[in-house]
Amino acid sequence: MLLQKIAKEYAFVAKIDVSNLDKSSEWYQKNLGLVPDIRYDTPSWRQFNLPDLKRVALGLNFDATNVGTGGAVLTFVVDNIYDARQHLIENKVIVSDIIDVGHDVKLCFFQDPDRNSLGLRQNSPDQPSAATIGY
Repeated sequence: MLLQKIAKEYAFVAKIDVSNLDKSSEWYQKNLGLVPDIRYDTPSWRQFNLPDLKRVALGLNFDATNVGTGGAVLTFVVDNIYDARQHLIENKVIVSDIIDVGHDVKLCFFQDPDRNSLGLRQNSPDQPSAATIGY
């Protein structure tokens, strides 16, 4: 892999701009089960690990002038989109209906408190399970 050749070590960190670090940190922990990694905390940044997914993290960046993602959507691949969607609904998150986008791939969408678009995706039975993505 090119990244490994260049840097020897690599990871993927997705940045999301938020207007309130504390409120957003709580939201991402409660609704998505992300784990804070306080080693990276600054007054304008909080970083979270995804449980059981190495080298992938989500960073919340304080920038109240640049919230919302427009057309970009961070998508979490899950094995059971119905259960994952229900969990969000029980936490008072507004979630779209589940749609089949073809080939038995299912998607639904929701937003964090700053209107950043997020999605859930369930692969078809013929595609890799969520646990094997990235390996």
